[in-house]
Amino acid sequence: MHANASLIDHMRQILPELNKAERRVAETILSDIDAAAGMNTRDLSERAKVSEPTIVRFARRMGATGFKDFKMRLTRDFATGRMFVMSEPQQGAADPTSISSQVYEATAQALAYSFAQRNPEALERAAEALHRAQRVFCMGVGGSSANVAAEAENRLYRFDIAVSTVIDPYRQPVAASLCGAKDVLLIFSVTGRPASLIEAARLARTTGATIIAITRPTSPLAELSSILIGLDIPDDDRRFEIPNRSRYGQFYMLDCIATLVAAKRAERVGAKLRNAREALRQMHGNAGPQPIGD
Repeated sequence: MHANASLIDHMRQILPELNKAERRVAETILSDIDAAAGMNTRDLSERAKVSEPTIVRFARRMGATGFKDFKMRLTRDFATGRMFVMSEPQQGAADPTSISSQVYEATAQALAYSFAQRNPEALERAAEALHRAQRVFCMGVGGSSANVAAEAENRLYRFDIAVSTVIDPYRQPVAASLCGAKDVLLIFSVTGRPASLIEAARLARTTGATIIAITRPTSPLAELSSILIGLDIPDDDRRFEIPNRSRYGQFYMLDCIATLVAAKRAERVGAKLRNAREALRQMHGNAGPQPIGD
């Protein structure tokens, strides 16, 4: 398989060359790529009616190091195919109509790419870790990641979680070194390479804390994570006027995790959230339906 070839196209091309079992695997994946991207080896083996080792061998035949690597490539190719449905503007626009259209397309592409990369099992593990955490430190550096980290605190504190944002690169390793086994670091990074975040994750590992990283799967930060929420969204740095797409993906993953946490803690925090809504009513009067601190 050529390094730049699409995994999906490659499967279609070699379909006649595959043996009976491998062909069932390929046909099962190609019949519903979106569903296959969210399966584990057991689910896919049951769907294709083959053994789990057959799934692993098929993944390696497709040029992947294993099934996890295969799924990552599959989701990327599937998301890229979706993105090309919408044309990428070749030059900037100055009028409101064109700009609003371009920003909308950038947002839609980012969400489609993020959706294709979602890992329900990892999202569930992240939500469970946050639900059980003694303390949560939300970390990020730079523009979008620091802002998303702050939003993570805003989303989680309402669920009666002891959560704080740490976006100062000097404070991040200090906070991590003070963690214990019941604490969680929730780290956002587009590249997974900022030195302060890597050092914070390294220190947190030595204390036994859980590290949830929403970042590029092949990054140093990903390697240090306890729970990886893989996110890799291509951005064109030549188009500086178009907002960074990755932030939409980060918000999508955060909202998935926060909603799962809310479901786990609904009974525990229901009365407190009613008190919060009453506090808002006292401030604003009867303003109709409104979010609770969101």
